[in-house]
Amino acid sequence: MYLGRSNKKVTAKQAAVILVPVLRKAPNVASNCIDTSKLFMNTGIDIEFVRQNYQKMTDEELVRVATQDSTGLTPEAQEVAKKEIQRRKLDRNIIQGIQAQNRSYTIEEIDKYCEIIQKLNCPTCNTSSQILNGTMTVEVVSYVFLTQYKEKIKIGCPDCLDRANNAALTKTVALGWWGIPWGIIRTIQSIIVNLKNKKTNHNDTPNVFLRSFVLSKVGLLETYKDDKEKVQQLISV
Repeated sequence: MYLGRSNKKVTAKQAAVILVPVLRKAPNVASNCIDTSKLFMNTGIDIEFVRQNYQKMTDEELVRVATQDSTGLTPEAQEVAKKEIQRRKLDRNIIQGIQAQNRSYTIEEIDKYCEIIQKLNCPTCNTSSQILNGTMTVEVVSYVFLTQYKEKIKIGCPDCLDRANNAALTKTVALGWWGIPWGIIRTIQSIIVNLKNKKTNHNDTPNVFLRSFVLSKVGLLETYKDDKEKVQQLISV
């Protein structure tokens, strides 16, 4: 269904690729602005066609698109979506979710969202004794001529993040080597990445993986930032 998009949705892993060099260069500079929209080219759209598509959606579909899949909508398409939300008398915070996915952010602004997450219970052990952060686990499983390389962003307390990286390491060491020719190569890569990522699990400040998760979920976070239960569900996925 065509919604008036001018670019692609940014995933957590893509956001991490964007953030890593920026944060390494100037991690504490507030004027250092992250603007994923600069990665893409705008194109023209048929507004009436877009309006009809939004009108065909159920409330549930409209909320999902507005809060999770509005990155890259042209200003005209955003306006159509906002008017449809208002016409149906849906929660006005949903409109803020659309806007949140189509603007640039300073590191300080990203960290405001990170603070909301860091104060929640760990989605794995359900404790609140440690502030939460993020990590990326990398697993490799090989079947002779087939090698699977799987990356996943995980949010949790430092101890649970360590366990997640360790579990990925154990699985990779046991099952990653056997592929030809990529098994050995990908296994070595996975071991290096998991050990490297563990080093930031115990940071007191948000690390690149938590920040990238925030950027990939910013529409939902802006919409439900005052609803602790909703945000808790978001990080538990």
